[in-house]
Order: sequence, then structure tokens, then C-alpha cells
Amino acid sequence: MKITLNHEKLSKLLNYASKAVSSKPNIPILSNVKLDVTKNDLKLSATNLDMGINVWIPGVVETEGSITVSAKFLADFVSASTSDNVELELKETVLQVKTSKSKANFNTIPATEFPVLPQLTETKFFSIESKELLKSLDKVIFSCSTDMSPGKIQQTGVLFEVVSEDGKDELYLIGLDGFRLSKRNVKVKDLNKELTSNQVIVPARYLQEMMKIVSDMTDVDVVDIFLSENKSQIIFKIDEIEFSVRLLEGPYPDYKRILPDGSAFSFEVEKKEFESAIKVISTFARSNLAYKTLFDLDIENKQVKLKSSVADVGENETAIGVENVEGESDLNAAYNLRYLQDIVAHISGEKLKFETKGPLAASVFRDLGDEKFMHILMPLRREV
Repeated sequence: MKITLNHEKLSKLLNYASKAVSSKPNIPILSNVKLDVTKNDLKLSATNLDMGINVWIPGVVETEGSITVSAKFLADFVSASTSDNVELELKETVLQVKTSKSKANFNTIPATEFPVLPQLTETKFFSIESKELLKSLDKVIFSCSTDMSPGKIQQTGVLFEVVSEDGKDELYLIGLDGFRLSKRNVKVKDLNKELTSNQVIVPARYLQEMMKIVSDMTDVDVVDIFLSENKSQIIFKIDEIEFSVRLLEGPYPDYKRILPDGSAFSFEVEKKEFESAIKVISTFARSNLAYKTLFDLDIENKQVKLKSSVADVGENETAIGVENVEGESDLNAAYNLRYLQDIVAHISGEKLKFETKGPLAASVFRDLGDEKFMHILMPLRREV
């Protein structure tokens, strides 16, 4: 096996491949990256059995072959060295890596021991604009649970649900944790409608790694998405990169039961004003159990008061003006302030809209700058 590659390209794609390598694998081969040299290129493969990456790098091939080497040490060496090109050559069981000024020898493990990564099926699931995919995932992942216990592990993933109706093909992305829910719709293209009955749950922690790659590849406009032949893995094709993730099994919570069908109270508020009020109240609320913050809507004066108190310390409150207020009486509710902070951080418009049926009902926060996004938050009980 012998190939000459562009140094910058190899360094960058080795970094991507290394994202799929376990830091403390149970099987030694899983700490390695697989190198497959064919007629015109090098294919890098890495996996931790739940996430996998294939990347292709064009090069000048002298001899074909396959081998595996330490992903970390190879990536670190190539990254630290400086050169226009890198030469990889397998001599018996040792991989020699040479640049114009440096060289290294790596012990290897045969490629036959490396796990098989899922292959792209002939028919893709759908295509999606990369910017819309990133925006949508950013607005739902923060609501996903981190509880990996049985029966709750499904909530650590993002639900991908494809809906085809009224002449539109859309992907619904859902993230929830039992206290809050985020939902965003996004248009898709080239939908395989035979798969629309499938709801797939993709682990949020691996989606975050995929998002880093898509964000970095600014010249990629569209991401093609496939399901593996046995429907157990989802594959994101990002130009010359295939990023695969093992799907979570089991039923996803029936999120549609949580979606409110109307409201008794509503108002609109400037994002900056709401954000400023949250910052003031956090000085006390961060010391409370569940960051408890009282949330009082004054219909007559068109304002919301946020209040918090700490035993043996004191209390504070701040008021913000609101617009387009609806409601027949005042509203006295309470929320986890940390969750309110998360909502504001993911509002892209200048205003947000609040809706609820009552002090103990699920409350809806809408981004008036992004009609495709909605967030639902459960209130806390209050004594006063």
C-alpha cells in the first residue's frame, strides 16, 4: 500500500474521522482508523460501534491495500507536521508516514478485524439544506434529556418524523425531556414516500458531532440522508463524508398529546427585555431548588413581573412591558429560570410570543422571527 496525499486535506479529514473513535474502547481495533487505498483515493473509516465515519481523499496511488493504525497518534502527527504532501506506505506490518521534514512508523492491526460500517442504500430517505438542518437541530437538541436509564433513553435522542401532506414534504424535529419540548419543521426534497411511516430517533450527542462537521464545511449546501438496509442506522452524506449513527430503539413519547390546542393568556415581548429581566432574577433564582422563579402577568398594566427569593437572604423582582396582551384575568405562574434562559438563547427573532391555558398548563413560547419553531415548557407549582 502506497499513496501520496495533500497534507492539509488529510489533516482535516483525519480530524473528522477521529470524532468517531472511542477514548477508552473495549476492543483495541476501535481506537484505530482504517485506511483503504484503491485506484484513485484513500478511504478513512472510524467507528465506536454507535457512530461511524467514512471519508474519501483523492491521491496519487502507487499500490493499493488496507490496514488500521492508531487514529489519535496518526491525526496528531499529521496535524503537527508541516508539508505540502504526505506519503503513506505499508511495509510488512508497519505503516510509514513521511512529510518533507518528518517521518513516523506506526504499528498496525489487520483491516480484516475492523467492523463493517453501513453502506448507502440505492434510495435515499430525503435531502435537506445544510443551513436549515443546522438551524433546526440547534433549536431542538437543547431540550433533549441526558437520562440514559431504561425507559427514558429515547428522550436522549431527536425524533425525525417525515410528514407529507397538503403538497408539502416536511421533516418534524422533536426534542424533549419530560419538562420541556422543542419542535421545528423544515422542508425536505427528494423524499422517499415509502419511508414516511418511519419515525427514527437519533442520539443527540452524535448529532452534535455531525453538526460540527456540517458547520465547518461551508461550501456544502445540501445534506443527503439515507437509512441503512435494516433501518437500524441513519447515514448523513456530507459531500465526501458519510456519517452514520445507530438509531435508538423503542417507542418515542407521544409528543402530539402535549401540544396545546389553544390558550387563555398570551402576550408578546421583546427578546432583549426578557433576556435582561432573566439576568437580573438569576442572581437569586440560581440559589433556589429548580431555579424557581415566579412569573406574574398583570393584564391591566401590560407587564410581567419576575420574582425570586432566597431564605435568609432576601428577594428580588423585575418588571418588563409586554404587548398584544390577551386574558380575562391576571396570571400567576412559576417556571424554572434556567429553562427560560435556554428558550431565549434559541430565539432568533426580536420578539417572542407566550401562550398558556393557565398557571399549571403547558406553556408555549414562539419565536416571532421563526414561525417553524415552537417550545413548550411545563410550569412549577407555587405556594403564593
